[in-house]
Amino acid sequence: MSHLETLKTDNQHSNQTWLFGYLFTLLSCLLLSACTDKPSDVYLQYQQRLANTLEQPLSQAPELNNIVLTPIHYEQEALTTQQLSLLQLAQLSHCKLNTLIAERNSQLGKLATPASQLIYQIQFIQLAPACLEKLEPSSKSYLAIKGELNNKKQQLVVQFNQLLYNDPELKRTWQLTSYTLDTNLAGLTETEAALNQLATLKQQIKQQQYAQIDTQALYPLLSQLHQYNFNQALISAVRQQTQLNNSTSDYLANVDLTMLCNPLKNKRQAQIVSNIFKKYYLAQLQPYQAQLSGALERLMPLYQALWLNSTSMQPQIAALLSPSQPSNLLIAFKDSAKSHVFWWQNFYKTCEISPI
Repeated sequence: MSHLETLKTDNQHSNQTWLFGYLFTLLSCLLLSACTDKPSDVYLQYQQRLANTLEQPLSQAPELNNIVLTPIHYEQEALTTQQLSLLQLAQLSHCKLNTLIAERNSQLGKLATPASQLIYQIQFIQLAPACLEKLEPSSKSYLAIKGELNNKKQQLVVQFNQLLYNDPELKRTWQLTSYTLDTNLAGLTETEAALNQLATLKQQIKQQQYAQIDTQALYPLLSQLHQYNFNQALISAVRQQTQLNNSTSDYLANVDLTMLCNPLKNKRQAQIVSNIFKKYYLAQLQPYQAQLSGALERLMPLYQALWLNSTSMQPQIAALLSPSQPSNLLIAFKDSAKSHVFWWQNFYKTCEISPI
């Protein structure tokens, strides 16, 4: 073989290798893109493919909106130098409450976050009894601290509720987000642990087990919730998937199955519709929704323990958590999936097409 022929053959092999490599890279990119599509995007593809095949336009689904929370303002009157004179404050120098009050009255204390406000109230309750033991019961310092102690005990549940609705890490639980959960639900275990700690704190407050409360644990658990942002992503996804299930089921309810499954036709259109269902819903959306449902089943008792009995001013959250209401997040989500699958069961029965 001549050098020219050899060069030509090598070039052909090189071109083929490059072409196969290019096609492989392109296919890999397409597969990766398909695998990384957000579930909401997959659902929209599912809906659009159905609409194109059935030749019926999709109706505009109502837009999901953020839940409007009513701000909870609790003005706790702190002990200040106006209530306790410098001389009276000096009488507290023998107890840790003196330092706590001084820090509270600092500029930093006046700009306290909901978490630091709750911590201050709890620490005051924890430190006050030891201080009172060293004061004369008839002194102004004793009477002022005793009155403040009783007041803080009575208002501590309200203060905890203020944390739930005013702290950024907890408030955004009920707001929509575009962040999508991983398919392995990273952060579920850590979020469950943090919510358990928070529920324990609430229970300790209600049962007045003040000495058992570890106030230093509050910041780490809020930081853990911030790190994963799991609650917000889960509730947003459940609300979105519920709405998509319902809107798609409403759309399919208008499909005339007697026409689609007409035995005199070759059922080609019905077969295409079946393939769309298997490709998008059965293969991708149903497993994802099962994961969401499993995560919500684990966290719903904690959501209810924390928020359900503190929602007198938040009827929208109460509707999402009340176990007896059809609007309950978990109940509504499962019902939407059942209704959607029921339509497809009827479709396969009517069309006499195997779903496998």
